Amino acid sequence: MTVALLLTGCDGAHAPMPSEKAGAVPTPVRPSPAEPASPVVEPLPATPGAEPAPDASLPSEVAAFRERRDECDHFRGEDPYDEERAAFLSEALTRTCTGTDAALKALRARYAGDPRVLAALADYEDEAE
Repeated sequence: MTVALLLTGCDGAHAPMPSEKAGAVPTPVRPSPAEPASPVVEPLPATPGAEPAPDASLPSEVAAFRERRDECDHFRGEDPYDEERAAFLSEALTRTCTGTDAALKALRARYAGDPRVLAALADYEDEAE
């Protein structure tokens, strides 16, 4: 594979560096110890109307439920515009929705005293199957 670099404003009159042998791969420039290795990146502010980031502090079973039920809800909103799509959606709904009604009820009961979990589960419909 050949890679060409385009240097604007260079007339080619410079003398090649010792490391600029034909076909040689240039050595990457590393920052000096006084320079930070990478810039500090501040998180972006939340976009109004965007889904909140998953809360890593939620119990793993709650996070797993939310992931599965979100997928279920996604497929529930899809249009079965032909037979092939209808078959795909039927399989997807069976795979992602089956058992989630009972799981939601059980999680709400198990974590009845945890307002973070209840808030994370609040927007899910009781019946999706």
